[in-house]
Amino acid sequence: MAGLSQEELAERAGLSARGVSDLERGLRASPRPETVRLLVGALALGADDRASLIAAAHPELAHAAVSSTAVPETARPAPTVIKRRSSPVPPTRLVGRDADTARLRALLRHEDVRLVTLTGPGGVGKTQLALAAAAELATDARFADGIALVELAPVRDSALVASAVAAALGIKESGGRPLTDSLREALGQRRL
Repeated sequence: MAGLSQEELAERAGLSARGVSDLERGLRASPRPETVRLLVGALALGADDRASLIAAAHPELAHAAVSSTAVPETARPAPTVIKRRSSPVPPTRLVGRDADTARLRALLRHEDVRLVTLTGPGGVGKTQLALAAAAELATDARFADGIALVELAPVRDSALVASAVAAALGIKESGGRPLTDSLREALGQRRL
């Protein structure tokens, strides 16, 4: 690819060399849209090559990739539809954390609270607490569009957070549009 070694391409794209190797050898047949975006940027592809790479990686986006070169930048694609997600289920029942769960549920029910972050050392039960609160809020009308779990533990690069959120919600990257724009439009005023 473009006269670069796998290691050089990985470094330029901000990906792992193993990830690039897996893609090249066909071990990963469907890379994440964010991965494709990073590769397109690293390779500085022209419109035709860009469309070919997107079509090879995600055939369902081939039409958007080809047509995005002919569509003016100001044209807006059709809005993304989020499928209703069911609440993640905690694997075990929490014991002795009723007050913490109630406090977390109360925070999430506040109209002005858009994000709650649980922090603490590994193993103290942050994920279990979040799952327990989510399970209890699953039937709450304030979350009519569902509840989704976004696993961020494996994400080591902040630039990939949007990709993890999009993957968890089933939001696909659309042509040459930044993923954050697709997320913003898809989430909009949803109660999720």
